[in-house]
Amino acid sequence: MKWQSPGENVSKGGNFLTRLIGRFIFWIMGWRISGEFPNRSKIIVALVPHSSNLDFLLTIAVLWGMGLKSSFLIKHTVFWFPLGPILKALGGIPVDRASENGLISQVTKEFQRRSKFILGITPSGTRKRVTEWKKGFAILAVSARVPVMPAILNYETRTVRFAPLIEDVFDVENILMLVRREAETGMSRS
Repeated sequence: MKWQSPGENVSKGGNFLTRLIGRFIFWIMGWRISGEFPNRSKIIVALVPHSSNLDFLLTIAVLWGMGLKSSFLIKHTVFWFPLGPILKALGGIPVDRASENGLISQVTKEFQRRSKFILGITPSGTRKRVTEWKKGFAILAVSARVPVMPAILNYETRTVRFAPLIEDVFDVENILMLVRREAETGMSRS
């Protein structure tokens, strides 16, 4: 598999060693990537489905393998020592899902503050099977006026597929529908 080089606008991170480690992990697990990561300075990556603890390892392998720098929201209860500092170093942002602390506003301000920012979010919000996705990622996209790229994990074909970028970020329900459609088609064809 040939690894895509991130464009000049994309938030980059890591070094030769992390790229080597990420690519090795991806290769040893037998996965591949299809699609192109967009050359955008700000983007929300909607990772679907979130069904396994391996999702995190695969995501880190892709990020490191491509030389990308991103952040992700994760429940605050896992930020205990020594895991907390590791998660923060990997881009983790602690979230108290029970708190009404204006998370959308805080993350929107982060998008405004930073010149480059990739944020990965799992719409299901949990590894358990769910019938309804959380709308937070779509609400955030509308609030921050940031495009959404669905990233579909297909465990049957061992493929991570970067779906086309959703640029029309004015309607939460439309964003949800488009990501769900990409997830459904991505699971059948990746």
